[in-house]
Amino acid sequence: MIATIPTSKLQEILDNCTRFVSKSSTLPVLENIYIKAESDKVVFKSTDMEKYIQFEINTQVEAQGGLTVNAKVFSDIIRSLDDDEVKLEIDENTDMLTINTTSDVFKVKGISISEYVAAPSVSSDVAASIKPSELSKGIDKVAYAVTERNFSPVLTGVLLKMKQESDGNKLVFVGTDSLRLAEYKIPYEGEFCEMELVIPKINIIDIKKMIDYVEEKGGTKIDVSFSENMVSFVADLEDSKIYTTSVLIQGNFPNYDNESIIPRQYNTEINTDKMQLEKSIKKVSILTKDVNNFVNISNLDEKKIVVRSGETDKGEADTNINASIDGSDFKIGINGKYISDFIKVIESDNILINIVDNEKPVVFKDELDENLVYVIRPLVD
Repeated sequence: MIATIPTSKLQEILDNCTRFVSKSSTLPVLENIYIKAESDKVVFKSTDMEKYIQFEINTQVEAQGGLTVNAKVFSDIIRSLDDDEVKLEIDENTDMLTINTTSDVFKVKGISISEYVAAPSVSSDVAASIKPSELSKGIDKVAYAVTERNFSPVLTGVLLKMKQESDGNKLVFVGTDSLRLAEYKIPYEGEFCEMELVIPKINIIDIKKMIDYVEEKGGTKIDVSFSENMVSFVADLEDSKIYTTSVLIQGNFPNYDNESIIPRQYNTEINTDKMQLEKSIKKVSILTKDVNNFVNISNLDEKKIVVRSGETDKGEADTNINASIDGSDFKIGINGKYISDFIKVIESDNILINIVDNEKPVVFKDELDENLVYVIRPLVD
Protein backbone atom coordinates (compact mmCIF):
# COMPACT_ATOMS: atom_id res chain seq x y z
CA MET A 1 0.00 0.00 0.00
CA ILE A 2 1.14 3.54 -0.79
CA ALA A 3 -1.11 6.55 -0.13
CA THR A 4 -0.60 10.25 0.52
CA ILE A 5 -2.83 12.11 2.99
CA PRO A 6 -2.78 15.68 4.36
CA THR A 7 -1.27 15.54 7.85
CA SER A 8 -4.03 17.62 9.45
CA LYS A 9 -6.72 15.40 7.92
CA LEU A 10 -4.97 12.24 9.08
CA GLN A 11 -4.76 13.62 12.61
CA GLU A 12 -8.48 14.39 12.57
CA ILE A 13 -9.21 10.83 11.48
CA LEU A 14 -7.02 9.40 14.23
CA ASP A 15 -8.60 11.68 16.83
CA ASN A 16 -11.97 10.17 15.94
CA CYS A 17 -10.78 6.57 15.64
CA THR A 18 -8.69 6.38 18.83
CA ARG A 19 -11.82 6.98 20.93
CA PHE A 20 -13.16 3.64 19.69
CA VAL A 21 -10.02 1.63 20.43
CA SER A 22 -10.14 -0.86 23.31
CA LYS A 23 -8.43 0.45 26.44
CA SER A 24 -7.98 -2.90 28.21
CA SER A 25 -8.31 -5.80 25.79
CA THR A 26 -6.55 -9.15 25.94
CA LEU A 27 -6.44 -8.98 22.13
CA PRO A 28 -3.60 -6.67 21.00
CA VAL A 29 -5.29 -6.13 17.62
CA LEU A 30 -8.14 -4.27 19.37
CA GLU A 31 -5.61 -1.66 20.51
CA ASN A 32 -4.80 -1.05 16.86
CA ILE A 33 -6.23 1.04 14.06
CA TYR A 34 -7.02 -0.78 10.83
CA ILE A 35 -5.66 0.90 7.67
CA LYS A 36 -6.46 -0.28 4.16
CA ALA A 37 -5.86 1.46 0.84
CA GLU A 38 -8.33 0.70 -1.93
CA SER A 39 -8.49 2.05 -5.47
CA ASP A 40 -9.23 5.69 -4.64
CA LYS A 41 -9.63 5.83 -0.87
CA VAL A 42 -8.09 4.78 2.43
CA VAL A 43 -10.25 3.12 5.08
CA PHE A 44 -9.53 3.43 8.80
CA LYS A 45 -11.34 1.33 11.42
CA SER A 46 -11.25 0.84 15.16
CA THR A 47 -13.42 -0.94 17.73
CA ASP A 48 -13.56 -2.15 21.32
CA MET A 49 -16.27 -4.69 20.40
CA GLU A 50 -18.97 -2.48 21.96
CA LYS A 51 -18.66 0.43 19.56
CA TYR A 52 -17.11 0.70 16.12
CA ILE A 53 -16.02 3.39 13.67
CA GLN A 54 -15.08 3.27 10.00
CA PHE A 55 -13.63 6.40 8.42
CA GLU A 56 -13.15 6.49 4.63
CA ILE A 57 -11.20 9.30 3.01
CA ASN A 58 -10.92 9.90 -0.72
CA THR A 59 -7.26 10.37 -1.59
CA GLN A 60 -4.46 9.49 -3.98
CA VAL A 61 -3.59 5.76 -3.78
CA GLU A 62 -0.53 4.44 -5.60
CA ALA A 63 -0.77 0.85 -4.36
CA GLN A 64 -3.35 -1.12 -2.43
CA GLY A 65 -2.88 -3.07 0.81
CA GLY A 66 -3.53 -2.93 4.54
CA LEU A 67 -2.29 -3.36 8.09
CA THR A 68 -3.27 -2.63 11.69
CA VAL A 69 -0.98 -0.57 13.94
CA ASN A 70 -1.08 0.57 17.55
CA ALA A 71 -3.47 3.53 17.74
CA LYS A 72 -1.58 5.56 20.33
CA VAL A 73 1.79 5.13 18.64
CA PHE A 74 0.35 6.02 15.24
CA SER A 75 -1.47 9.08 16.57
CA ASP A 76 1.54 10.32 18.55
CA ILE A 77 3.76 10.07 15.49
CA ILE A 78 1.36 11.96 13.22
CA ARG A 79 0.86 14.64 15.87
CA SER A 80 4.62 15.21 15.97
CA LEU A 81 4.99 15.87 12.23
CA ASP A 82 5.49 19.34 10.74
CA ASP A 83 4.96 18.61 7.03
CA ASP A 84 1.63 19.31 5.34
CA GLU A 85 1.44 15.81 3.83
CA VAL A 86 2.41 12.35 4.93
CA LYS A 87 2.98 9.26 2.80
CA LEU A 88 1.91 5.92 4.24
CA GLU A 89 3.55 2.76 2.88
CA ILE A 90 2.62 -0.74 4.03
CA ASP A 91 4.62 -3.90 3.45
CA GLU A 92 2.24 -6.78 4.09
CA ASN A 93 5.07 -9.30 3.91
CA THR A 94 6.79 -7.80 6.96
CA ASP A 95 3.70 -6.22 8.58
CA MET A 96 5.47 -2.88 8.60
CA LEU A 97 4.01 0.63 8.20
CA THR A 98 6.42 3.30 6.99
CA ILE A 99 5.47 6.91 7.61
CA ASN A 100 7.33 9.35 5.35
CA THR A 101 7.61 13.12 5.16
CA THR A 102 10.33 15.28 3.59
CA SER A 103 12.28 15.15 6.84
CA ASP A 104 10.97 12.16 8.83
CA VAL A 105 10.80 8.41 8.46
CA PHE A 106 9.03 6.18 10.99
CA LYS A 107 8.73 2.41 10.70
CA VAL A 108 5.99 0.91 12.85
CA LYS A 109 5.46 -2.81 13.37
CA GLY A 110 1.85 -3.89 12.96
CA ILE A 111 -0.52 -6.85 12.89
CA SER A 112 -2.09 -8.28 9.74
CA ILE A 113 -5.59 -7.04 8.87
CA SER A 114 -6.63 -10.70 8.54
CA GLU A 115 -6.71 -10.81 12.37
CA TYR A 116 -9.02 -7.79 12.67
CA VAL A 117 -12.66 -8.24 13.67
CA ALA A 118 -15.41 -8.02 11.05
CA ALA A 119 -17.64 -4.95 10.90
CA PRO A 120 -20.93 -5.36 12.81
CA SER A 121 -24.04 -5.88 10.72
CA VAL A 122 -26.78 -3.25 10.96
CA SER A 123 -29.91 -2.87 8.86
CA SER A 124 -29.38 -0.69 5.80
CA ASP A 125 -32.84 0.85 6.21
CA VAL A 126 -32.54 4.45 7.42
CA ALA A 127 -34.87 5.03 10.37
CA ALA A 128 -34.20 8.76 10.72
CA SER A 129 -32.04 11.47 9.17
CA ILE A 130 -31.09 14.05 11.77
CA LYS A 131 -29.12 17.27 11.63
CA PRO A 132 -25.77 16.81 13.42
CA SER A 133 -26.41 19.90 15.57
CA GLU A 134 -29.76 18.54 16.76
CA LEU A 135 -28.45 15.05 17.47
CA SER A 136 -25.48 16.43 19.40
CA LYS A 137 -27.71 18.82 21.33
CA GLY A 138 -30.15 16.06 22.24
CA ILE A 139 -27.36 13.93 23.69
CA ASP A 140 -25.90 16.90 25.58
CA LYS A 141 -29.22 17.77 27.15
CA VAL A 142 -29.72 14.37 28.83
CA ALA A 143 -26.48 12.37 29.10
CA TYR A 144 -25.37 13.98 32.39
CA ALA A 145 -28.40 12.39 34.11
CA VAL A 146 -27.10 8.89 33.32
CA THR A 147 -24.51 6.97 35.32
CA GLU A 148 -22.28 4.34 33.72
CA ARG A 149 -22.99 1.89 36.55
CA ASN A 150 -26.44 1.07 37.84
CA PHE A 151 -28.39 -1.87 39.23
CA SER A 152 -30.51 -1.74 36.06
CA PRO A 153 -28.59 -1.89 32.75
CA VAL A 154 -31.14 0.27 30.89
CA LEU A 155 -30.38 3.10 33.31
CA THR A 156 -26.78 3.22 32.05
CA GLY A 157 -27.91 4.31 28.59
CA VAL A 158 -29.51 7.20 26.75
CA LEU A 159 -32.95 6.51 25.30
CA LEU A 160 -33.52 7.65 21.71
CA LYS A 161 -37.07 7.16 20.50
CA MET A 162 -39.53 8.54 18.01
CA LYS A 163 -42.90 9.65 19.30
CA GLN A 164 -46.12 10.88 17.70
CA GLU A 165 -47.59 13.90 19.44
CA SER A 166 -50.51 16.19 18.65
CA ASP A 167 -48.20 18.81 17.14
CA GLY A 168 -46.17 16.35 15.07
CA ASN A 169 -43.50 13.69 15.29
CA LYS A 170 -40.73 14.13 17.85
CA LEU A 171 -37.32 12.63 18.42
CA VAL A 172 -37.07 12.15 22.16
CA PHE A 173 -33.86 11.84 24.18
CA VAL A 174 -34.07 10.63 27.79
CA GLY A 175 -31.49 9.98 30.48
CA THR A 176 -32.09 8.86 34.06
CA ASP A 177 -30.29 7.25 36.99
CA SER A 178 -33.60 6.70 38.91
CA LEU A 179 -32.97 9.73 41.15
CA ARG A 180 -33.30 12.28 38.35
CA LEU A 181 -34.48 12.30 34.75
CA ALA A 182 -33.86 14.58 31.77
CA GLU A 183 -36.03 14.60 28.63
CA TYR A 184 -35.38 16.60 25.47
CA LYS A 185 -37.62 16.65 22.39
CA ILE A 186 -36.76 17.66 18.83
CA PRO A 187 -39.46 18.18 16.18
CA TYR A 188 -38.94 15.64 13.38
CA GLU A 189 -40.29 16.30 9.90
CA GLY A 190 -39.33 12.95 8.39
CA GLU A 191 -41.45 9.84 8.16
CA PHE A 192 -42.44 8.27 11.49
CA CYS A 193 -40.65 5.06 12.47
CA GLU A 194 -41.18 2.79 15.46
CA MET A 195 -37.84 3.41 17.13
CA GLU A 196 -36.90 3.00 20.80
CA LEU A 197 -33.18 2.50 21.37
CA VAL A 198 -31.16 2.52 24.59
CA ILE A 199 -27.54 3.34 23.77
CA PRO A 200 -24.83 2.93 26.44
CA LYS A 201 -23.73 6.32 27.75
CA ILE A 202 -20.07 5.38 27.47
CA ASN A 203 -20.61 4.74 23.74
CA ILE A 204 -22.90 7.64 22.88
CA ILE A 205 -20.45 10.16 24.34
CA ASP A 206 -17.73 8.97 21.96
CA ILE A 207 -20.15 8.86 19.04
CA LYS A 208 -21.16 12.43 19.87
CA LYS A 209 -17.54 13.52 19.27
CA MET A 210 -17.87 12.14 15.75
CA ILE A 211 -21.20 13.94 15.31
CA ASP A 212 -19.60 17.21 16.43
CA TYR A 213 -16.82 16.64 13.90
CA VAL A 214 -19.38 16.14 11.12
CA GLU A 215 -21.10 19.41 12.06
CA GLU A 216 -17.76 21.24 12.17
CA LYS A 217 -16.94 19.99 8.67
CA GLY A 218 -20.25 21.12 7.21
CA GLY A 219 -22.15 17.82 7.26
CA THR A 220 -25.89 18.28 6.94
CA LYS A 221 -27.31 15.01 8.25
CA ILE A 222 -26.65 11.84 10.20
CA ASP A 223 -28.51 8.73 9.03
CA VAL A 224 -29.61 6.48 11.89
CA SER A 225 -30.31 2.79 11.27
CA PHE A 226 -30.82 -0.02 13.75
CA SER A 227 -31.27 -3.75 14.15
CA GLU A 228 -32.33 -5.78 17.18
CA ASN A 229 -29.12 -5.19 19.13
CA MET A 230 -27.17 -2.55 17.17
CA VAL A 231 -27.51 1.05 16.01
CA SER A 232 -25.49 2.84 13.34
CA PHE A 233 -24.81 6.50 12.56
CA VAL A 234 -23.63 7.38 9.05
CA ALA A 235 -22.42 10.71 7.69
CA ASP A 236 -21.19 11.76 4.25
CA LEU A 237 -18.76 14.65 3.95
CA GLU A 238 -17.24 16.22 0.85
CA ASP A 239 -14.09 14.09 0.94
CA SER A 240 -14.99 11.31 3.37
CA LYS A 241 -17.61 9.04 4.87
CA ILE A 242 -17.97 8.05 8.52
CA TYR A 243 -19.81 5.02 9.81
CA THR A 244 -20.15 4.28 13.53
CA THR A 245 -22.08 1.68 15.49
CA SER A 246 -22.92 0.86 19.07
CA VAL A 247 -24.44 -2.13 20.76
CA LEU A 248 -27.86 -1.50 22.30
CA ILE A 249 -28.86 -2.19 25.88
CA GLN A 250 -31.60 -4.78 25.98
CA GLY A 251 -34.55 -4.31 28.31
CA ASN A 252 -37.53 -2.04 28.83
CA PHE A 253 -36.83 1.58 29.60
CA PRO A 254 -38.93 2.81 32.56
CA ASN A 255 -42.34 4.24 31.76
CA TYR A 256 -41.54 7.76 32.90
CA ASP A 257 -44.17 9.78 31.04
CA ASN A 258 -46.70 10.02 33.84
CA GLU A 259 -47.67 12.39 36.65
CA SER A 260 -45.81 10.44 39.37
CA ILE A 261 -42.48 10.89 37.55
CA ILE A 262 -42.98 14.21 35.74
CA PRO A 263 -45.70 16.25 37.49
CA ARG A 264 -47.65 18.57 35.19
CA GLN A 265 -49.58 20.46 37.89
CA TYR A 266 -47.68 22.52 40.47
CA ASN A 267 -48.44 24.41 43.66
CA THR A 268 -45.45 26.72 43.32
CA GLU A 269 -43.58 28.12 40.33
CA ILE A 270 -40.23 29.89 40.72
CA ASN A 271 -38.23 31.88 38.19
CA THR A 272 -34.69 32.85 39.18
CA ASP A 273 -31.29 33.69 37.73
CA LYS A 274 -29.43 30.45 37.01
CA MET A 275 -25.97 31.79 37.81
CA GLN A 276 -27.08 33.22 41.14
CA LEU A 277 -28.67 29.90 42.03
CA GLU A 278 -25.57 27.97 41.02
CA LYS A 279 -23.37 30.32 43.06
CA SER A 280 -25.60 29.85 46.11
CA ILE A 281 -25.46 26.07 45.77
CA LYS A 282 -21.66 26.14 45.48
CA LYS A 283 -21.40 28.18 48.66
CA VAL A 284 -23.64 25.90 50.68
CA SER A 285 -22.18 22.70 49.21
CA ILE A 286 -18.83 23.50 50.83
CA LEU A 287 -20.43 22.08 53.97
CA THR A 288 -22.63 19.40 52.37
CA LYS A 289 -20.59 17.79 49.59
CA ASP A 290 -19.98 14.77 51.85
CA VAL A 291 -23.71 14.26 52.48
CA ASN A 292 -25.23 13.88 49.01
CA ASN A 293 -24.56 17.56 48.25
CA PHE A 294 -27.70 18.24 50.25
CA VAL A 295 -29.23 21.70 50.08
CA ASN A 296 -32.50 22.95 51.45
CA ILE A 297 -34.38 25.48 49.32
CA SER A 298 -37.34 27.47 50.63
CA ASN A 299 -39.03 30.83 50.13
CA LEU A 300 -37.84 33.67 52.32
CA ASP A 301 -40.60 36.01 51.17
CA GLU A 302 -42.46 36.71 47.91
CA LYS A 303 -39.31 37.85 46.11
CA LYS A 304 -36.49 35.78 47.58
CA ILE A 305 -35.52 32.15 48.02
CA VAL A 306 -33.01 30.91 50.56
CA VAL A 307 -30.57 28.05 50.08
CA ARG A 308 -29.50 26.37 53.33
CA SER A 309 -27.15 23.59 54.34
CA GLY A 310 -28.95 22.67 57.53
CA GLU A 311 -26.86 21.50 60.46
CA THR A 312 -23.82 19.46 59.44
CA ASP A 313 -20.68 18.15 61.17
CA LYS A 314 -18.83 21.09 59.61
CA GLY A 315 -21.34 23.77 60.53
CA GLU A 316 -24.22 25.42 58.71
CA ALA A 317 -24.80 28.10 56.09
CA ASP A 318 -27.53 29.89 54.24
CA THR A 319 -27.65 32.37 51.38
CA ASN A 320 -30.54 34.06 49.61
CA ILE A 321 -31.18 35.24 46.07
CA ASN A 322 -33.88 37.18 44.25
CA ALA A 323 -36.64 35.19 42.57
CA SER A 324 -40.13 35.51 41.18
CA ILE A 325 -42.38 33.18 43.21
CA ASP A 326 -45.94 32.27 42.28
CA GLY A 327 -47.86 29.98 44.61
CA SER A 328 -47.62 28.39 48.04
CA ASP A 329 -44.79 28.51 50.55
CA PHE A 330 -42.33 25.65 50.00
CA LYS A 331 -39.36 23.86 51.52
CA ILE A 332 -37.52 21.11 49.67
CA GLY A 333 -34.37 19.10 50.32
CA ILE A 334 -32.49 18.27 47.15
CA ASN A 335 -29.10 17.25 45.72
CA GLY A 336 -27.46 20.55 44.81
CA LYS A 337 -25.08 18.95 42.32
CA TYR A 338 -28.03 17.67 40.32
CA ILE A 339 -29.30 21.23 39.95
CA SER A 340 -25.83 22.47 38.93
CA ASP A 341 -25.63 19.75 36.27
CA PHE A 342 -28.85 21.05 34.72
CA ILE A 343 -27.76 24.68 34.88
CA LYS A 344 -24.74 23.81 32.74
CA VAL A 345 -26.91 22.67 29.81
CA ILE A 346 -29.60 25.35 29.73
CA GLU A 347 -29.13 28.28 27.37
CA SER A 348 -31.28 31.03 28.85
CA ASP A 349 -30.28 33.15 31.83
CA ASN A 350 -33.17 32.03 34.01
CA ILE A 351 -34.17 28.66 35.41
CA LEU A 352 -37.74 27.65 36.22
CA ILE A 353 -38.43 25.49 39.29
CA ASN A 354 -41.86 23.88 39.64
CA ILE A 355 -42.84 22.32 42.97
CA VAL A 356 -45.81 20.20 44.01
CA ASP A 357 -44.73 19.50 47.60
CA ASN A 358 -41.66 18.32 49.52
CA GLU A 359 -42.20 14.68 48.50
CA LYS A 360 -43.03 14.84 44.79
CA PRO A 361 -40.34 15.18 42.09
CA VAL A 362 -39.25 18.77 41.46
CA VAL A 363 -39.50 19.88 37.81
CA PHE A 364 -36.80 22.16 36.35
CA LYS A 365 -37.04 23.89 32.99
CA ASP A 366 -35.10 26.23 30.74
CA GLU A 367 -37.10 29.47 30.62
CA LEU A 368 -36.73 29.70 26.83
CA ASP A 369 -36.80 26.03 25.80
CA GLU A 370 -40.05 24.16 26.37
CA ASN A 371 -38.57 21.00 24.83
CA LEU A 372 -36.33 20.37 27.86
CA VAL A 373 -37.68 18.94 31.12
CA TYR A 374 -35.60 17.81 34.11
CA VAL A 375 -36.91 16.24 37.31
CA ILE A 376 -35.14 15.48 40.59
CA ARG A 377 -36.47 13.37 43.44
CA PRO A 378 -36.27 15.34 46.72
CA LEU A 379 -34.15 14.20 49.65
CA VAL A 380 -35.29 13.77 53.22
CA ASP A 381 -33.92 16.48 55.48
